[in-house]
Amino acid sequence: MAFITPAKPIVKFLLRTTKPFHNKKAAKDFFNLVDSYGYYYRPVKYGNYEPLKQIYDENKKDDLFRAWFYGQDLSEEQLESQYHEGSLAIKGKNPSKIEYSINWANWSRDVLFNHISVIISKPFLQKRPEYMQQFINFCNDLVHLFPPVHAEIYDYTSSLPCTCTESSFIPDFLSGSIPSTCTVRSFIPDILSERCPALKWRTYFGQPYIDLLGRDTILHAPCFRTEEVGDTIVLQLTETVFEDIPQTLRQEVVDYFESSVDPELRAELGTDFIFRPFYASQSYSKEKKLVPDFPIQEFFGKKLDMEKIAKETLI
Repeated sequence: MAFITPAKPIVKFLLRTTKPFHNKKAAKDFFNLVDSYGYYYRPVKYGNYEPLKQIYDENKKDDLFRAWFYGQDLSEEQLESQYHEGSLAIKGKNPSKIEYSINWANWSRDVLFNHISVIISKPFLQKRPEYMQQFINFCNDLVHLFPPVHAEIYDYTSSLPCTCTESSFIPDFLSGSIPSTCTVRSFIPDILSERCPALKWRTYFGQPYIDLLGRDTILHAPCFRTEEVGDTIVLQLTETVFEDIPQTLRQEVVDYFESSVDPELRAELGTDFIFRPFYASQSYSKEKKLVPDFPIQEFFGKKLDMEKIAKETLI
């Protein structure tokens, strides 16, 4: 049975990529981009876990880069030859209240992704149209820097329907914005190996989805706008993130994509085989699905002994 989970008044951007983060260029590129967007986007505090205690000092960038590698001063040789992972949280200033979260690993046996999550105050974005456009530009620039398999911008505040069942509970390591009524993230779990997430306001389809769905198919979707950003194609459902997205529109776009699939395969799979249903209470078969092949080998350090690591992670 579905119910409404209250959420903070924020707009969220979530980028999932198989591009490697285990190099200092990735860290420098990220923070250089953040700095280039000025006061509202710059950090105040950062750290590898809550509560964040390290104060941002633009004259001590090496400390910030080191935090990207979970507080370690790792050499390029170590990053390329040993398994490592990192998790970094960053908080910004009022009134944007921007927060960043980065999660990465340089090796994976499963279909996992390196993540960048950005949340920003919705009331701040509503003050001026240029603030919202600047945020879109910032997200687009992150897409150029770290080409995603999938990314999205959406209004987190839109009281997401969810089911508090065991199957829908997954830890939220990304937003740092867990509703006070739950200890874990209880809205729709987006597991790309099972389904493409439910269509939200602005969705960036990376190359695996372009290969799966077809470039022309995505570009001609029946929505407010489609456009190319870097190596992705963006599908924007409505004009502004601040308006409610009609469920009829969302369903029309889902039906459009499903109808483009080979009729024999469509007959075999039924419905809801590409996109996760928007309402978590709607059931679907995990076996009857259509998902891309994700190039997870892009995670790998060039000199990693993957066979050895695989044995160690199974112990």
